[in-house]
Amino acid sequence: MRLSISARIFLGFLVVLAAFGAVMGFTFYRMHRLRQDLQLINKSYLDLTLTLAELRTIQRNLINNVAERGMGSKISKLRWTQVRSGSRVILLRRALDIVRHSRDLSSDPRHLSFMADAERRLASVQREFRRNEPLLEQLFPPGQRPVDPQTARRVSDELVRVEEQMYARIKQVSDAVRGQVRDAAVQIEVDENNAVWAILITMVIAVLVSLVVTFGSQLTLRPLKQLVAGTKRIGTGDYSHRVEIRSRDELGVLSREFNSMAAAIEEREQRLIRSERMAAAGQIASHITHEIRNPLSSISLNTELLEEELVDGGDGDDPQSVEGRRLCHAIRREVDRLTDITEEYLRFARLPSPRLGTEDVNEILIDLLSFVSGELASKGIELGQELAPDLPSVEADENQLRQAFLNLLRNAGEAMAREGGALTVATRADRASDEVEVTIRDTGVGICEEHLSKLFEPFFSTKETGTGLGLALTQQIIQEHGGSITVSSAPGRGTTFTVRLPTARHRDAAKSLEHPSGAE
Repeated sequence: MRLSISARIFLGFLVVLAAFGAVMGFTFYRMHRLRQDLQLINKSYLDLTLTLAELRTIQRNLINNVAERGMGSKISKLRWTQVRSGSRVILLRRALDIVRHSRDLSSDPRHLSFMADAERRLASVQREFRRNEPLLEQLFPPGQRPVDPQTARRVSDELVRVEEQMYARIKQVSDAVRGQVRDAAVQIEVDENNAVWAILITMVIAVLVSLVVTFGSQLTLRPLKQLVAGTKRIGTGDYSHRVEIRSRDELGVLSREFNSMAAAIEEREQRLIRSERMAAAGQIASHITHEIRNPLSSISLNTELLEEELVDGGDGDDPQSVEGRRLCHAIRREVDRLTDITEEYLRFARLPSPRLGTEDVNEILIDLLSFVSGELASKGIELGQELAPDLPSVEADENQLRQAFLNLLRNAGEAMAREGGALTVATRADRASDEVEVTIRDTGVGICEEHLSKLFEPFFSTKETGTGLGLALTQQIIQEHGGSITVSSAPGRGTTFTVRLPTARHRDAAKSLEHPSGAE
């Protein structure tokens, strides 16, 4: 199924819109991903890094206080309060909360795996902190009660060892978080570069798509320029100009209709020229006929009288008398031929409007064929009939139609006069166009291509003794009946004349459209 021009242009617009929509969508997607990564660093990794750094500081201070307490040093009230405050537990709990909350910020498997490992390590440290609480109670009892030096040294050594391990674990987690932050920053930078290049490439593709669509639209609409140029040429009188547009869209249909219009205008122009020529020829023929008929009649009459005088007054065997009668007979024969030509000119000049009646084309042809069959048989021409049964009637002037067909039959006979041949007359009904088609086909000498276009012009003839009015008169009669006549021929292959006449039903339908019932 071929898309229409409007559909193709709209589809191209959708393609361009989709291309730029893809660019915008990809840009928003990358911006969203970048915002998620920055949010992950800001709300997860950085908070966790700061919390662990503070926890490491408190843990280091605790280790120092424990070591000093084991060596018997006195601890200030402030430092004693710091050890007993439990702030490291609060910080550790905060770090665990950050780890758990960060799982909802990203679905990256690497991030989830890292946070699960960090949570496992921090939970282990939290459990150790709880196990060390009794030892801290012994080393730093409430109210700063005195502790036995040996007990203080033993507990201090144990706490320092365990707390150093906890410090190392916290440091490992903190270093891992810093590494994760560095990796995330590097990945953000790489993603940013990739996003910039991807957006640029997508933009270039979108621009190329828009250029291709624009170029395609120009190609689609280019035939309009040809149609405009063709219209101008038709306007200047070049009715033979045609546009070559082979597409199957609206412009293709428009170009075909344009060519049909140009052909119709050209045909009408040629018909008008022929009509003007025929009118002029008719006037000339009428004038010449009028001027020649009377002298020809006088010459014929005087020649006949002279011939009678030679017969009555002279010796029948006298050579001069015989030669005189022969010359008179030749003069009278040529005068008769000129008279026939003048009569043909007169018929051409005074062709009346057809008196239409319902006629059967087959009957007219059968009568004509029986009339010319003897003449054709004497020339060695075989006559064939292929008349379709139940042929629709036509509205025609029987005499004029008989004259047109008679001209075609005699032309065919003259084309085969020397060597004989076959003449076939066929009829058929064209139901699609509601016309009757008559074909007269001979096997004569044929007509060369350069003469075919001039065949129906007045006074043009391929015969030495022809007047050039027979086919012009035939075409005029057929056109007066609303029909058409065409010819196809090739030298040595014979000639075929095709006459198409509208049926009586077709004419009635046309009249009903022109004058609908009830119209005033």
